[in-house]
Amino acid sequence: MTLVGQVLFFVALLIVGVSGNIFNLIFTIQQQVKTRSVQTVNLILNVISINNIILVLATFMLVVSVFQNPLIWCIRPYPLSIRTEIYLMMSCSFISFWAIAWLSLFYCIKVVNFSSDCFRALKRNISSVINAAVLLSCVLSSLLFFPMFSLDAADSMEQNYNVNDIGNLTCPLPSFTIQMNASAYAAAILCLLCPIPLTIMLPTSIRMVIHLCAHTLALKKNQTQVQGSDSYLLVCKITVSLVGVYMSTLCIVALFIIIRLIGQSITYHILASAFSFYSGMTSLLLTASNRYLKEKLWSLFCFWKAEEQGSKSQTVVTGDV
Repeated sequence: MTLVGQVLFFVALLIVGVSGNIFNLIFTIQQQVKTRSVQTVNLILNVISINNIILVLATFMLVVSVFQNPLIWCIRPYPLSIRTEIYLMMSCSFISFWAIAWLSLFYCIKVVNFSSDCFRALKRNISSVINAAVLLSCVLSSLLFFPMFSLDAADSMEQNYNVNDIGNLTCPLPSFTIQMNASAYAAAILCLLCPIPLTIMLPTSIRMVIHLCAHTLALKKNQTQVQGSDSYLLVCKITVSLVGVYMSTLCIVALFIIIRLIGQSITYHILASAFSFYSGMTSLLLTASNRYLKEKLWSLFCFWKAEEQGSKSQTVVTGDV
């Protein structure tokens, strides 16, 4: 791919990953200012949008840094910019993933009826619980990934590498300069990024699917109530789709990391594409799940139709008078 082609490719990824989240963020804040309240879903939407924007921008800056200096992983110490970009990528992806998990739990508790007194009490206070969980995830993320600023090339690195032979150059794996158990830390991060959020997303999504299928079949003869459950059915579809996007992104990123660890060459286009896909799809799904955002999006793309309908209605009113 030529230089111009690479620039256009990454600009397109940047637009795809950022534009939808900026749209959601602006109009969600606008809605909160109008209502003078912060609802749980809007709080989660804001958190996801902000972190998705930072995630895409940090990934883009990392790709630019590697493109400008292919030997950057062999430099000791690592530039502060690289450490910051890695920190932002890890932290923002962590917050975004967990926000989706809390959103799945929130919808499940809201939609599904439970007979347990414990779950009934949780349902009454679910907004406060989820709000606290989202804010706690943000604080935990900022602290959990702070050791990323101590990343550096290993001491065993040979300093006499051939700068002209970049294609065959193998830089040592990054290591932490502070005293810590790197294996335990990596295992904790992996668990917090994948298995634990997944144990929240999958059961809640499956539980909602089962509940809504049973509810729809039970009300099949009552057309009005079935139509009333369409909003819950949309929420269920959106939640399951978010889980699918999350798992697809993790698979792509894991494949990228594994190939890098075994010493094989793989372009950073894959990593940038994965996070751009994740950010773009989550913004699109969250827009589809929010009536206010859908109306704003429709008004932006169909402004001329709104004007035409307004002129027709004005003509009808004049005629009736």
